[in-house]
Amino acid sequence: MYRKLLILTVIITLIIGTKVNAQEKITLGVSPPIFELDVFLGEEISKEIKVTNKSDVPIPILARVLDFTAEDETGEMIFEEGTEDSSRFWFEIENPNFILNAGESRKVNFKISVPKDTQIGGYYSVLLFEPQLPSFYFREGEPRAIPVMGVLFMLSVKTLSLEALNREKLQVVEFSLPKEQRLVGLENFLSKLTAGIARAAEFTVIEKSPSKFTLKLKNNDIYHLKPFGKVLIYNFFGKKVGETEVSKQTILPGKIRIFPVNFSPKIPSQFNWLPASISKFLVENTFFGRYKAVLALEAEDAKIENAIVFWVFTWKLVSIVFLLGLTLIFGIINRKRIKLALKVMVRGKKV
Repeated sequence: MYRKLLILTVIITLIIGTKVNAQEKITLGVSPPIFELDVFLGEEISKEIKVTNKSDVPIPILARVLDFTAEDETGEMIFEEGTEDSSRFWFEIENPNFILNAGESRKVNFKISVPKDTQIGGYYSVLLFEPQLPSFYFREGEPRAIPVMGVLFMLSVKTLSLEALNREKLQVVEFSLPKEQRLVGLENFLSKLTAGIARAAEFTVIEKSPSKFTLKLKNNDIYHLKPFGKVLIYNFFGKKVGETEVSKQTILPGKIRIFPVNFSPKIPSQFNWLPASISKFLVENTFFGRYKAVLALEAEDAKIENAIVFWVFTWKLVSIVFLLGLTLIFGIINRKRIKLALKVMVRGKKV
């Protein structure tokens, strides 16, 4: 099995650049970088891809197709030869072997033929353009890294009849606050404190406004999904105090993927005169009490909501305020003594 792990990007670059005799870099370009198509049983589709040699030397190229899938959570891609019924066998490339001169662009024509007995669902392949470089391209004793460009194919095989909808296409596997933000000791204390209650409460406590959320989503559909949405944060009184975007990412069928969700509270205009570090500290530490984070997502015709409750205990700011309060109280209580001591010192100097 031919396997390589790669990050999903618009253009797949396995290794960029290689040294040749004239110290040239071998670089290819492809357009479009991705095909996302709805196809039907027995359908034939003809398409083309523009391949460009951005190098200063001619490049012999081999075009071939592999299947790909994705690792759970990370979304890293796995390329493989696939089984006999994989979608890579649906491709027929008009001229899979060709030479691109320096700076030349060429259209590569191909056809996709979907078998009539194919099961409906998502099928995922990549058309690779691999330079076939002879040994004289490289300097003796140096690594022979060869750049490979790929075009992704995300094919959704459908039928003309109505298909049964999966009511829970998108599933929230986890929506929480990362452990490194939480005051675990305080959470455990509060849990023990309420242990005697018939239904003990579970507490999530953080020391300042959240900086990020952990979000894991699972695609239960037979086609790939591209969820996106928002996380809305409300205080104890139900007032929205912040929101952040959940960026669109692709989840292949049956896969779980982590979605990065970062949050930064908005700095009020009245804090603009302060240094950025101080205004950020004040805003992050003015969160206090009970909050609710509401996750609202959509993907295709699927919508989903989830929510978590958390508490913010800004012990740093509380400690500062407490110490300032003690200092103020001490000053008020001892004001008369301080005045008397000052008078004695002044009179003593005059004498």
